[in-house]
Amino acid sequence: MHQLNKMTSLELQEFLTRQKDSTNFSFTMIHPDETKEEITLKNNLKSDKFLKAHSESTFELNEASELI
Repeated sequence: MHQLNKMTSLELQEFLTRQKDSTNFSFTMIHPDETKEEITLKNNLKSDKFLKAHSESTFELNEASELI
């Protein structure tokens, strides 16, 4: 993807692995049918499993709980 704050599931997994475990990130998840959902993820196993289950979605970063 070309926009800085838009990521695929795989790109987001890679991004989260480079972040501190304590930082929460707010995203808009865009499903393949274009519906949107607000979610919060962080660098942990639960988020990794969630992203693998939603590999067809794209994600827009809204905010972080700490400076990144």
